[in-house]
Amino acid sequence: MEITVHGTATPLIGKQVDIGAEAPAARVTKLDGSQNVIGMIAPNTQLLIAIPSLKTEVCSLGAKKFNDLLKSYKKLNAVMITTDDPEFVKDFADKESIDAAELVIDTNKNFAKKYGLLISEGKLKDRLARAVYVIDRDGLVTYKQIVPEIVDEVDYDACIEAVETLVNEKKTGHSHEEWMSV
Repeated sequence: MEITVHGTATPLIGKQVDIGAEAPAARVTKLDGSQNVIGMIAPNTQLLIAIPSLKTEVCSLGAKKFNDLLKSYKKLNAVMITTDDPEFVKDFADKESIDAAELVIDTNKNFAKKYGLLISEGKLKDRLARAVYVIDRDGLVTYKQIVPEIVDEVDYDACIEAVETLVNEKKTGHSHEEWMSV
């Protein structure tokens, strides 16, 4: 797959993850330096937000906008992933009061490669393409958007609608009464 960076076609490295597919487990680095795994099965719906660089206007505005949009979702694990340096990301998180999502660093480009988002050339080489993934509690991708042009924003409305659907979904299972009547 490829995106455009200021109009120039740029290939992405890694395996594409399609809607309906199992979300790969990817190792990222938390701001305290510890490792964490995102993707796969989780107790809550996950929203993975790939951010090329918080040092740019579009990315920093997008992070702040997502932070505001996600404040009301308690049963959502929202993770913003970037390749920026940890000190800058820590300062950004503190300065902008990012608290509705966890900011993490894709230190080894593990997330980028497993989700097919690693920019392969040009001035953004080794950065993430701008993308969002919504993953249900069973670890399946239910929504994804890889933004075709790096300077464009994601479709916030469609993304939040996908989150809303999963967060409000009732899981069906066995009730106590059904089990007793067997």
